[in-house]
Amino acid sequence: MSKYQHMHIVTFAVLLTVPSSAFAWGIKGHQIVALIAEAHLDASTRDKIKAILPKNGTLAKASLWPDEVRKALPQMNPLHYVDVPRGATAYDRERDCPQRNCIVEAVTWYVNVLKSNDSPLAEKQLALDYFVHLVGDLHEPLHVGFLMM
Repeated sequence: MSKYQHMHIVTFAVLLTVPSSAFAWGIKGHQIVALIAEAHLDASTRDKIKAILPKNGTLAKASLWPDEVRKALPQMNPLHYVDVPRGATAYDRERDCPQRNCIVEAVTWYVNVLKSNDSPLAEKQLALDYFVHLVGDLHEPLHVGFLMM
């Protein structure tokens, strides 16, 4: 094997280990998660969601907004993931999300907003968009993972 063939093999091997956007859900993945969720809603929940969504809105459309505004709202970026130490057997709020700004805490907060009768419509809309999106993120590679140490 020549030196150049060896370099090509090593380069290819390194590229295989680098995280890629190909592993991300992207638009289609988030829409599919939302469509699956919609298909499993009971009539009462569907009506409550319809009252929150803008006219002609869908969960599939709502699921995309949090990624569309990531550059404009960088303070929201930590809500898309959580890192836990390798070997951890469960999520620990104090260890894994002490500032309460990770995906696990965000999902809990958004559920509470959606359940509340006191939350204004605009807040419920934001909560629904993020909730649908983050449920997809929870199942996406690299959004819930081990800390690199």
